[in-house]
Amino acid sequence: MSEIDSYDELKKQMAAAKDRFASEVDGATMTVVKDEGVHRHLTFRFPKASWDWFEVVTWPGVLTLRGGLGCWSFTRSEDMLDFFRPGPNRERIDPLYWAGKLVPGSGSEVKVYDEGRARAYVRQAVAEAVERHEHIRAEDAEEWLFSEFSYAEWDSEAALMRTLGWFEGRVDAERPVGGSVEKFTASEFHFPVQDWDLYRYSDWFLLSCVVLPWAAEQYDAALVPVG
Repeated sequence: MSEIDSYDELKKQMAAAKDRFASEVDGATMTVVKDEGVHRHLTFRFPKASWDWFEVVTWPGVLTLRGGLGCWSFTRSEDMLDFFRPGPNRERIDPLYWAGKLVPGSGSEVKVYDEGRARAYVRQAVAEAVERHEHIRAEDAEEWLFSEFSYAEWDSEAALMRTLGWFEGRVDAERPVGGSVEKFTASEFHFPVQDWDLYRYSDWFLLSCVVLPWAAEQYDAALVPVG
């Protein structure tokens, strides 16, 4: 059960990250602090960006990006700057693959809880339950969970679980007495939270994925003799 198209959502996020970077890259500068083989220290400044700066540090087998975008450390090959260089036989930006090359505990969150996803999953679960049973109206569920007067909370996974528990209690409290409908309880509302993908890629991680190939290009361009 899912109303979420994760791939389509990721495409939209990537498009937004590219657009943001394009609007903030003007005037960017690079300073080569250290350049000794795969031992490098590059700093970048962005006068038009809200995140202002970041640095890229490489050493054998590792690349770390640190600064206004967060902190991310990747490991895969001896020269990790080469790993992010655009090439004819590789994706220019590949967040799904690159996320798998992060050093465990390297810093910032790759994925973050998405309140919109939680609401979509719950709405679909309630709609399916209402279709099966008549002891509660769709209008009641909508008011209890999604109206401005609702006690529902959505801003974290823990809040989501509290909301679902509260909702199930409300359903039981409102259950009609007498007749065959009495056997229906909140258990008829199936919320398989363990099967829901409540997390999306962090906007900062995706922006970092846009930045890294660009940073490799800036470094390579600085190595080319002029004239």
